[in-house]
Amino acid sequence: MATNKDWRERLTPFDSELFLMVESLTGCECVPKNDGDGYTFTADYEKHKKEPNWILALWDAIEGRLGDRLLDLEDNPDVHCLFVRVKFSEQEYPSITRLDRDCKENPNAGEIYCRSLEEIRAVQVKRENAGKLLAFVGNGEMEIERCPEGKATFHFRNAGFSVWNHAPEFSYIIYRKPGQFLVMDRAEFEKQYERK
Repeated sequence: MATNKDWRERLTPFDSELFLMVESLTGCECVPKNDGDGYTFTADYEKHKKEPNWILALWDAIEGRLGDRLLDLEDNPDVHCLFVRVKFSEQEYPSITRLDRDCKENPNAGEIYCRSLEEIRAVQVKRENAGKLLAFVGNGEMEIERCPEGKATFHFRNAGFSVWNHAPEFSYIIYRKPGQFLVMDRAEFEKQYERK
């Protein structure tokens, strides 16, 4: 890999999901730091310091998720956290255009579509719509493949869920209710709805 590449670009979607998992378990922000050929982070278990089984479960979850990419995993009971060192993935992933990952969702950022007297708000996933998608959903990131014919995918989370939704280029994201959005295939959407 190129040495002048920013180390954050070497983080994969798998790494992002690892950070989200640690944050959801610990209730504390998981912040990776560059470590040359890898990165480090701490998993704070202050809230569970008197629960050895919980700490062991956290240890097992991190160890199991990382497999042979795990370089070091140590318990630091003095500060109530696990210290984790991880090797960067050798697999090349598509570059990711990062937007502010969280902001207040704004359903009015979507256009109005209708069918048989039903009106909805939706935004089509296009790379030039990245800002509008972020405003519409309130979080997310656009992933664009490096190859010339590369596709774009918009990744986002519905409120209250740590699971990522993956909306391929040209699909539509539909507003259902506050914090809840649905991804619909382009052909199916355009068969059912037309722009108002």
